[in-house]
Parts: sequence; structure tokens; C-alpha cells
Amino acid sequence: MRILSAAQVAKMVNGRLHGPGNVMIRQISTDTRTLSSGSLFIAIAGDHFDGHDFLEQAFKNGAALVMVNEGKTVPEHIPAVIVPNTVEALGKLASEYRKLFKIPVVAVTGSVGKTSTKEMIAAILSAKYRVHKTRGNYNNEIGLPLSVLELDDSHEAAVFEMGMRGFGEISMLTHIIRPDIAVITNIGISHIERLGSRQNILKAKLEILEGMSRDGIVVLNGDDELLSGLRGLLPHKTVFYGINEGQDVWALDLSSKGEKGVSFQVQTPEREMNLFIPAPGVHNVYNALPGIAVAEILHMNEREIESGLLGYSAQQLRVGIEERDGVKFINDSYNAAPSSVKAALDILCDIGSGKRKWAVLGDMLELGDWAIDAHKEIGRLVSAYGIEYLIGIGDLARWYIKGAEEDGGSRTVSILFENSSDAKSYIQALMQKGDILLFKGSRRMKLDVLVQELLEEGLKKPCD
Repeated sequence: MRILSAAQVAKMVNGRLHGPGNVMIRQISTDTRTLSSGSLFIAIAGDHFDGHDFLEQAFKNGAALVMVNEGKTVPEHIPAVIVPNTVEALGKLASEYRKLFKIPVVAVTGSVGKTSTKEMIAAILSAKYRVHKTRGNYNNEIGLPLSVLELDDSHEAAVFEMGMRGFGEISMLTHIIRPDIAVITNIGISHIERLGSRQNILKAKLEILEGMSRDGIVVLNGDDELLSGLRGLLPHKTVFYGINEGQDVWALDLSSKGEKGVSFQVQTPEREMNLFIPAPGVHNVYNALPGIAVAEILHMNEREIESGLLGYSAQQLRVGIEERDGVKFINDSYNAAPSSVKAALDILCDIGSGKRKWAVLGDMLELGDWAIDAHKEIGRLVSAYGIEYLIGIGDLARWYIKGAEEDGGSRTVSILFENSSDAKSYIQALMQKGDILLFKGSRRMKLDVLVQELLEEGLKKPCD
């Protein structure tokens, strides 16, 4: 980040300065464990902790300045900026800091695929620009401002991810980063429990436009039934992408190469290209298309786009593929929605052709009234794909089993477990060399722990 003085920080957030104004700040954090010399520590009061309790620790760890809520006690020897609310002040600081940079900024939101799409866009743009991107899933009212504050003068473009759980959240985030290009990946049913309908989810996602100027460009998934309905209705220039004919950026002749990746052809208003993504799963084409659209908006050529895609790898996905004792584990346990579970099952079938396949699926959460039907539909899909084992874990997972059992002729063995510990023993007893196991579920199901335990312990020997 650019070096800021304490006086500058206080002015940017309309805060009250306690201590000298010439203290220089080189890094900003809300976590005392990540501080280095010359840091600004922003004390956040959370549900289970209060950063204001760690001001002395922050100072010892290198904080040169702290930002605190009005009314909190600050040790006399620690310089501070005092504000009414530190979370709001963090956003305000990031918003003012963003104004210092005259570079193209891309914002990405959507129900699923945000992080993978953000990574894909950044990979493609990196073939021409020095790109700053959101770290991990730093996409909320704390993570996104912190990502903005990592911008420095070496960056030539930026790609930020925006998450949301309700109305008003994306509006707040987009006013911080003021995107030049906005990407919406899809409108699914994630968080429908909170928002009530897909139409409300669309309305919440469209808040991304509020931070854009009229010169901004919107990139939308034209295969999504709700987003495609926006043709000709938005005040901004709009580019549609998809695999259905008639899109501005159209992918065709998709061909899975298994674990190696996916090849496809793309037609745009500018050119036709034959491209390859070195990551498994045909769904990755959907992540690549908005990246190609953004690249052409920023005047990148075919060679640069091809090079950028080849620079993308499975390591940039949340999907991890590891092997132990001849058993392959696909760890896609970060989160789950119906469309992302289907994509994960496609990967399982692509790279598990001719092998014994397991779908270890935890609950998909926050689906509200859609939950039963959504889980049953995934169960039907597992059966239709001929996947040998379906392991359901959690309260809602019983509907996976019900869906799979609707087909009386199914060869899928379906079994339900209350938790991962019980499932682990069953899996260990039956898995064999050559098997391939997919683990997919909402984050709270903690299937990542199950994967790691199975990887660490490997196949059980007969004497175990």
C-alpha cells in the first residue's frame, strides 16, 4: 500500500486523532497476528471477540497506530484515530484510498462461482497487466476494504469479489471500489432463505451498478434466465456471455480432457479463438468467458488471452485433488449450492471415468423452502450418473438419499450419516485403491476435516 500518515488517515475517515499526526502507516490489519512494524491496527468488535481488548498486544506486534470506537479506552502511549464505528471507518478509508488510483477496476458478484471467476479474470489480465485481486474470499464489509488497502503504485488493474447475504451489502461495497467493469456470474438460490426469491437475489446483485459511472460496462451470464432478461434494460453498455448461441462472447465445441482441463472455441465481436483451460470441469468455461469479455474490453489480444488462460491452474480453484495409496480425493468442501454441486459431480465423472466413484455430500444450507427439492434433485443426479456410492452427511442430506432411491434400478449405494466421524469409518472400511472420492458440502459441514483425516490415515491394512 501507499504510505499514509496518521493525520491523513484521520482526515480520510473524519476521525479524531489522539497522538502525533506524523506517524507513518505501511500496512493495515484487523488481526494482531498479521501486524508488522508501521501497521495500523483497526479494532473490530465482533460477536465472539473485541479487538479493543488487544490494543497493547497490537502495539507490541508493531502497530504504530490504532483505530478505535468512540468511548473505548486507549493507553496514553498508543497513537489512535477515534471514530464512531470502526467497521464503517474501514470502509470509508478504503473508499478514499481507492480514489488515489486511476486503474481499471473489475467487480465480480453472483450466487456461485464468484471466487473462481475472479481468479480466472485475474489470470487472464495478468498476461498484460500487473493485477491486484481479492485475497481468498475477502469479499465482505471487512475483507473487501482490506483488499482495496493493499493496492500500490505497481498495480495496473484490480479485480475485486463482492459477497452478500442481504440487501444493501453490495451497494455499500460497490461505492467503496467504484468499478469500471461489473461482472455477475448467475442468480441462483444461495441465501434465498434470507431474501425470499430469486428476483430479490437479482435485485440485491444489481446493487453493484450503483457504484459505477454511466461509462461503466456490465458483463452478464446470458445463459442465466434472470440475467438474460436484462437485455436492453440497463443504463450501461452490457456484454452477455454463455454457451447458448446468440451471446456476445459465445463458447462452443466444449471438450473435457479429464483431469488435464477443457478445450473450447470462443466467438466474440472481435475474433474467433481456440482456447484451453488447464483445470478440470467444463463449468470452468463459464468462469473463463467473463474473463475473456473483460480482456477484450481492456484491448487485450488473442495471444495474451490464450497465455492468461494457460496461466490459470487447478491450484487457483477451491477444488483440491490429492492422492494417497492409489485413492484420489477431490476436496470441494468450501461451500455448496445446487449448481456448484452439479459442477463438482461433473468433475467427478470426468476424471473418474472407468473408476469406482464416491459422492460424499454434506448439507446445502440457506436454501429455505427450496432445500428439500434441491437435495432430492442432486440425489437423482448422482443416481443418473451411475456413481457407485452416495454418502449423505447431515440433517438435510437424507433428501439426497431419497432422491437417489427414487430410481428403483439405480446401482448407487446410498447411506446417510449424522456426522463426518460416523461416515469416516464406513468410507475407510470400503474404499479401495483406484477409487475416486468427491467431498462437497456447505462450509459448516466441515468436510475438509474429513478429507484431511482420510488423507493422513490412508487405506486401512487388513491388520488395522
